[in-house]
Amino acid sequence: MSIEFKKVINKSSYLDPRKNFEPQTVETEIRWDPLTGKISRIFPFRNLILHRHDWTPFVEESKKRFCPFCPEVLETVTPKFTPDFVPEGRIRVGDAVAIPNLNPYEKYASVVVMSTRHYIPMEEIDTKLMVDSFKAGLAYLQKAASVDPAGAAYSSINWNYMPYSGGSLVHPHLQVLAGSEPCTFDKQLLDASAKYYQNKRSNYWADLIAAEKDNGDRYLGQTGGVHWVSAFAPRHVGEVIGILPGKQTINELAEKDLEELATGLKNIINYYHSINIVSFNAAIYFAGVKDTGYSIHVRIVGRFTIFPLVGSDITHMQVLHDDPWTVALPESIAEGLRKYF
Repeated sequence: MSIEFKKVINKSSYLDPRKNFEPQTVETEIRWDPLTGKISRIFPFRNLILHRHDWTPFVEESKKRFCPFCPEVLETVTPKFTPDFVPEGRIRVGDAVAIPNLNPYEKYASVVVMSTRHYIPMEEIDTKLMVDSFKAGLAYLQKAASVDPAGAAYSSINWNYMPYSGGSLVHPHLQVLAGSEPCTFDKQLLDASAKYYQNKRSNYWADLIAAEKDNGDRYLGQTGGVHWVSAFAPRHVGEVIGILPGKQTINELAEKDLEELATGLKNIINYYHSINIVSFNAAIYFAGVKDTGYSIHVRIVGRFTIFPLVGSDITHMQVLHDDPWTVALPESIAEGLRKYF
């Protein structure tokens, strides 16, 4: 095991107008992801305080507009899979329904409508909602891989919750993708995992679990076989990674794994709600059959605006420099989260 948690602390000085222009020194951090080497910047907002956001006016306004995912119209306005792909036209698991994406951005693209409810407050998201939706998404990916192994070799299940996450509709839904090539970040994870395995003859993800347990600052705990850590070099505020060691492809996940995954995500979502992070992005990352040194894992990050309904938490740093940044220390996130595990 050889995981390096590399960081540099920088000090900036200025004359502070809040303290009669007395000299002030502020620390910021640059951290490197232990697997990919990508930079993450941590700004000096050591105590992130967000105000409770009331979605009610936005939700009520959305109900006045047309929603294709609501049950009274879903059957007539959403597309169906072709009979040779899914004879029933749609994939159903509980209340979750997988349908084709009308505007696909990959060869295989499905939307999973997670519920018949138009809006589900964060505190009411439950494990059954997630498990049924993940099962529907997984069934779609497995079907795509069975009919087109090369064209659906790399896949992911993605969730944008509420508008701050970039979600276009309030109605809860997942984006499920599969294609012949992985997404950019997915490829970095796959390539770096394979390189780590080749160089060290060890699985990075298993080593990361062991290293974080030994370190103790960011390891959160387990939900069954899923291990949860606050990311050392987060891609965004409050990033948490859930790792399923020993599992790599879409065909290796059992319902028990999905239940344990959903239990951990529920814990994190509850924590986000408690600190007024009212939106999030999440993704489950899978590998292909021929990849080495990989483990299925999920990432979830909080999304917010500093000023209600004004601005964004995505800036030039992410869009034009590809440097993730966050205003909260991963260790502080971990300290707050442990009570939920």
